[in-house]
Amino acid sequence: MLALVLAGLLWGTSDVAGKLALDAVPPVTLAALRFCVALAILWPLARRRGCGRVPARTAAPLGLLGVSLSFLLQNLGLERTSASNASLLQGAAPALTLALAAAVLGERPTRFGLGGAGTAMAGVATVTLSSGGGLRVPGTGDALVLASAGCFAAFAVLGRRAFPAHGILPVLVGMAAWGMAGLAPAAVVELLVTRPDLVGLREAALVLYLGVGCSTLTYALWGFALRYTEAGRAAVFDSLVPIVGVAAAVLVLGEHPTMWQVTGGVLVVVGLWLAAQEDAPEGTRDAVGGRGYSDSAMGIGERWSIG
Repeated sequence: MLALVLAGLLWGTSDVAGKLALDAVPPVTLAALRFCVALAILWPLARRRGCGRVPARTAAPLGLLGVSLSFLLQNLGLERTSASNASLLQGAAPALTLALAAAVLGERPTRFGLGGAGTAMAGVATVTLSSGGGLRVPGTGDALVLASAGCFAAFAVLGRRAFPAHGILPVLVGMAAWGMAGLAPAAVVELLVTRPDLVGLREAALVLYLGVGCSTLTYALWGFALRYTEAGRAAVFDSLVPIVGVAAAVLVLGEHPTMWQVTGGVLVVVGLWLAAQEDAPEGTRDAVGGRGYSDSAMGIGERWSIG
């Protein structure tokens, strides 16, 4: 739980950091640079520990979905919408993860989980479709951020099987490498076309923060959590992302959330809180933290709960 809380706090600041970095760094290049930093940290660690390679059939989908597409779409969306809006829209990721985990892994959220997911999605719809006193067609930026949330949901479901089977560090190295393989060619083309100016110290510091804090550390924390926790249960902790993201956007960027954004944000948080209110099955609490599991904390498809 502590790992997921810390990951949510770090990811909550990534939209603001990314928004600031996009002033000087093109979106595809920014995504490639942050995972170039992550790979430069993870690869030597894996070599030192003698970690084996994760099969391409496992690492490639994680890298392409959880790295290449997720952050490419996020950065493209951030160029076209506000940081606070992007953070709120990422509240769709836990609900999407719950749905995918139920369909693919056989995880069984109770009525609280389903009701919470529905409430969170209502909040996302409020943010996405509202405009002044009426409705609007979702903007391109909103659609791109939602697509990014969908990619992360797919990563979480696939990671639920990959991290327990192969270990945290080998999977992280494999997915970072495949993610870079997907981003690097597009980044080269982008640089040739846009020819951006050299980045300053501020942008370099932001790239390092995104690469070390919001990529290397957060994915390591998520990988650790997914070894012992169902994907749907872990995703609930992403409720911190919209809260921290909006607060950071207000404090750092001076953005002013609209009434609809506040309403949608409240619905997202309430929905994700409801999704966490699972009753532990009888006789399944462990000795640490009161967490409910079935026979094995490493199994796929156990009933999850927070005591």
